[in-house]
Amino acid sequence: MLTAGVVAGCPVAGRRMTILYTNVVGALAPKEAIIEINRDFLERYKDRVTIDVKFTIDNSLESPNPNLLDGDLHVAGRAPEIGLRLVAELMNAASAKRAMAAIQRAESTHTAVPMTGAWRLWPEHAVIPEAQGEAVPVLKTPNPDHIFEIHPIARVGNVSALETFHPVEGYRPGSAQRTFGIYQGAECTLKPTPTGVTLTLTNWLYNDVHFLMEVTGARQLVVGDGRFVTGSALDPDGTLLVEGLRFVFIKGSAPERMVRSLKRGVRRHVWGLPRVSFAEISRRLSESAHNPAVLKGSLPYEIVVLGVYPEGK
Repeated sequence: MLTAGVVAGCPVAGRRMTILYTNVVGALAPKEAIIEINRDFLERYKDRVTIDVKFTIDNSLESPNPNLLDGDLHVAGRAPEIGLRLVAELMNAASAKRAMAAIQRAESTHTAVPMTGAWRLWPEHAVIPEAQGEAVPVLKTPNPDHIFEIHPIARVGNVSALETFHPVEGYRPGSAQRTFGIYQGAECTLKPTPTGVTLTLTNWLYNDVHFLMEVTGARQLVVGDGRFVTGSALDPDGTLLVEGLRFVFIKGSAPERMVRSLKRGVRRHVWGLPRVSFAEISRRLSESAHNPAVLKGSLPYEIVVLGVYPEGK
């Protein structure tokens, strides 16, 4: 059992536990995640930051994870707008009492609740192949096998959760050099279908990362629910790790307000969450008509920025 002192004061121990869990379970799980996505869904959301759904909550944690393990509240259920096994996660949940109460009410009444948050397809712990639109069973645990998430939650019903978009005190995300190395080494194979595309992805990838973000793009792509910014990811010591990476910001969040006026070349220490880039998947599918080789390659991903660390940290 974790003592209160360990939970409160040892983020390094928490990160080691997460790595150990990932390595042990990942060794027993399929090496590849397989999912079929409808093409119209992919095109609709490729330049969208968030998704709006009516979420029927089947199961949620009674209380959030301790901050040592990320501080999230996991919520499992179904949404017809997505048509896949679905998990939503509320960040810094212990401080988001009204959002937690809205989730608990919806679970107790089995009423579909409006929910908005960043859509996220990521092969973190997929076990069985999924096809979008197939019948989704009632989910019995708050963290079932899944590959699609609403993470982070930005709104539940009429309750905003934007105040939760900041680093979790006492939690240590993945180190930049190791984590981006894993992302960069992951693979993706595309197989077009009559109405969609089947993605075969390297499975059991790390879930989050902290790093220096440097804006390099000339312009930010501003959309109705946020913005996309092109930049580089660097190790906190300044070592360049990835160039030409797309960063995703949810409208009205603290990270989005920060980046609005950020000049090219300026760096910020941020915490981010990867997701498969629908924009790059769409581009590869279009190019495959005259260059089939693009259907197999590296995993295309972008980073949803969850929080900004204070200057000097």
